[in-house]
This record gives sequence, C-alpha cells and structure tokens, in this order.
Amino acid sequence: MTVATVEGSPEERGISPETWFLSSQTVFAFAILLSALALTYGVREYKRYHRWQRLEFLRQAVHQFEQDPEIRNALKILDFEEYRDYSITLPQSSEPVSFRVDAQLLASALAGHDERTRIKKEIDEKRAEGTLTEEELLRYHIATALRDWFNKMLNGLEHFGYFIESGLFTAKELRPWLIYWIRLIGDVSTRWEGSSKLYDQLYSYIHNYGFLGVQRLFERFGYRILPSPYKDKDFAISDPTQYSTKLALALAKASYLIYQDKKYVAEIARRWGIDIKYDFRYFNNRGRDTQAFILRTDRFMVLSFRGSQEMQDWFTNFNTKLRQFTIRKEGITTISSYKGKVHTGFFLGWASIERSVLEQIARWKTTCLKQGQALPPLLITGHSLGGALATMAAASLSENVIDVAGLYTFGQPRVGDWTFSRQLNKNLDGKIFRFVNNNDIVPHVPPPFSPWNPTRFYSHLGAIRYFDSKGLLVANFKGFNRAWDALLGLAKSVFDKGFDLIADHSMQYYISYLDKALQEEIEDRAAIMLETDKSRV
Repeated sequence: MTVATVEGSPEERGISPETWFLSSQTVFAFAILLSALALTYGVREYKRYHRWQRLEFLRQAVHQFEQDPEIRNALKILDFEEYRDYSITLPQSSEPVSFRVDAQLLASALAGHDERTRIKKEIDEKRAEGTLTEEELLRYHIATALRDWFNKMLNGLEHFGYFIESGLFTAKELRPWLIYWIRLIGDVSTRWEGSSKLYDQLYSYIHNYGFLGVQRLFERFGYRILPSPYKDKDFAISDPTQYSTKLALALAKASYLIYQDKKYVAEIARRWGIDIKYDFRYFNNRGRDTQAFILRTDRFMVLSFRGSQEMQDWFTNFNTKLRQFTIRKEGITTISSYKGKVHTGFFLGWASIERSVLEQIARWKTTCLKQGQALPPLLITGHSLGGALATMAAASLSENVIDVAGLYTFGQPRVGDWTFSRQLNKNLDGKIFRFVNNNDIVPHVPPPFSPWNPTRFYSHLGAIRYFDSKGLLVANFKGFNRAWDALLGLAKSVFDKGFDLIADHSMQYYISYLDKALQEEIEDRAAIMLETDKSRV
C-alpha cells in the first residue's frame, strides 16, 4: 500500500499565506499564554510555600520561646501564677530545691544594680563572719535564679523585636503569636492584685538594663513601657494655684498611680511624704466600681480618680443620657446651682463616693481649724473616665465652698451639656486644664449630639493642652493644624503602633510627653541663665 505525502509550500498545499500566518500566531499566542499561566502558578505556589515556611519558622520560634523552661517560669509568674511552686538546683548541689514565689522575693530579684550590690555585699560579710543562715543564702540564690529567668524572657522578646526591625516579619504577622504576652506585660488591666510593685520594678529593669528592643516592640503594639515614674520630690510644688508643667506632671503621676493596687498606692504616697494614717484616704465603691484617693500636705490636697479598666467602667461610660446635676450639701442631697445637665453614668460614679470624700475633707478642715490653720486648696485629677469623675467632683466640691485650685484631666470624655460646661468654666476660671494626646479617641465621646439628648449638646470645658504627633506639648492647637496633625499621627501609626485611636489614650504616653516637656523647659532655662551670665561677664 502506498502512502501519499503532501510536500511543498503552503500555496502548493492549498493554504493561503494569510491563513498560515494567523494559525502560526494563534499557536504562538497560546504557547505564550500557557507559559504565563505556568509562571503565575509557579510564582504563586512559591510565594505560598515561602509564606508557609516563614510562618512555620515563626511558629517554631514562638514555641521555643514559650517552652524554654526558664522563660516559661517567668511567664507563668506574670500570668496569675505567682504563688505556685517552682524549683531550682543550687550551686554545688545536685538536688532541686522547691520554693514559692512571693512579692518580696520578686522585688529582690528585680531590684536595681545598687540594691543588688548591697545585698551581695551583705551576704559576703555575713559569710565571712559566720553569721549567714541557710535561709538567707537560699533566698539570695532563688532571687538570682528569678532574675535570670526574667532576663532570658526579655532577651527572647527583644529577639522578636529584631525580627520586625530587620524586615523578616511585620508587626501584623507577629501579632497573633505574641499579643497575649505583650498585653500581659504592657496592659495594666491584665495584672493580678498586688502586682503593681513587681511591674513597676520590671519596667524600670527593662530601661535600666538596656532592653531597647523590648521597649520598641511594645510601642509597635501600642504600649509604652515606662520606668517607675514616681520620685520623692514629685509634689515639691512652689505654688499649687498656678499652672506649671511640673504640677501637671505630678498630677499625671497621681492619675496613673490610682490604677495600681491600694497597697502600692499607699507605698508611693509615703514616698511623697504623706502620713498614711492621718493624711491619706482610699475610696472604693464596688457597686459603681469607682476608685479614688485623696491626700493632704501642708500646702494642698490632691484628689485622684481612676479611669476605665474593668467592664463595669465601660457600662458607666456608655450610660450617656443627660440628667440634672445634684450635690450633697450639709448632709443632704440638693439641687445645685448648675442649670445645665450632665452625663448620667459619670454623675452616678462620682455620687457613689461623694459623701465619703466630703466627710474626709470635713475632718481635715476641723483639724486645721483647731490648729489655727486654713484648709489647703484642692487639686483634682484623673485620666479617661477618671477625668470625667474629677470634673463632677470639681463642680460638687466648689459648690461646697471648698477651694478647688485646679482641675487637671488627661484624655477625658465630654461630661455635660454646653450650659453646664460654660458655668463650670466660669466658676473655676483659669483653673481647668484638659490634656489631649494626638488621636486619643476618648475626648471625642460621647458625640456632641445624640438621639437620647435631642435638645442638648455635649460640650468640652477648660483650656486644652495638646500633644502633637511628635509628642510635643502645644497650647490651644486648633483648626486646620490639629486636623493635619491627626492625619500625620494616623500615618505614623500604620507601621508601628496598635490601633492609633486606642494607643494614644494610654496614660504612659501622657506622662512621658509631660516629662519630656518639663526637661525641655529646664534645659531652656539653663541655656537662658548661661547666656545671661555670659552677657554680664
């Protein structure tokens, strides 16, 4: 059988040149398309595999961090398990020793360099004298082991910070894996009762021993780690009736302190020179979950309110219906002279401790009169919800003929309608200072108008002190400049902080920015004095 073959050009085969060209182009285009699809699929699979590899690496890194025996112990101590049993193996001993962690032991472990040096010197002296007990030596070794655990934990966190700084991972990728531990350390509301001193020492330890990567890591998630801000001379104020950055900073510290547990609040008050038995009172109404403290010096009194921390506090915040403002006067509840209306939740929070505050001030007034002295002026302060309660207190106490020398609030919400705000501004003319940090969301709530109060408008009061996106303190920063700065703050937070509107509400930022402003003032005064001295010469 003979097979016929077709040879020759397309024309000889009966195919026109145009048809042959189009067919060739189609085959070529189809080949290009298949190659592109294969390349796209390959790139996608490679990216997916590379992403899986990165996440697997991150998962293993977090797992190793959490499962390291010493790091796990440090995390457990912070994670509400401070009173469980732990064990270590002492030098020159093969048998593990069990012990239970307490606040005093943790304080010794995270003490500063000078304190640790003093303890070591005391141990060496007692050993040389032959008076060192086994219990003292054991506690020293245990404290040293605890210090090593926390050191290793902080080094591990710093390692994750380097992941972000090197571009290996983003904060967003790290967030699901680390946010629990970040919040556990950085968020005041996660602390167990009685742990304030531990966290204060831990924060100072982070600063004093150069864990800069840990500090930057926490800031990327919206938390600022401050060294202990409290100093013995915080309230060495020459004139409490006049505004100053130093006074604002001292009151900011008082607003921050009230978030701590009662025992630690009293400890810091002692550092400020307060006689806890006679010149200090802590208030705690569990029904409204309202906490405050009042202290007295020879020159002034300070009343500080705690802000939002527990869920009950937010129920107080959301109760936005307006009501008439009443006060307690001469032992009975009466209508005040304020014609405007106030936020119901904030009012009820203040009313829950109003009687106790008035009684304490009355006792001090009686003591002062017996000594032939006048009751010192009162400074009132608070952060967030605490700022709103402080405003309620200022209105009530001034009506009770108590000399309110200043109302300083930090990130406070609106508290009353325009009529109330205008009257309180008039009554405390030049004595109300409201601090706002860049994009802090809380000063914007409640909104000026709501369906629940159709005939009333919420209004702010006092002179504003604004921290811009760079953390600089600016007076009366309004209009276009403030709107532009808000955008800058949001842009800066895209790659660094947590949700900007929430992160900017942190009291740590208010304190650190005020401290920065005070240091700049001190440096400016020193420079002026130096120039003056040079000109005289």
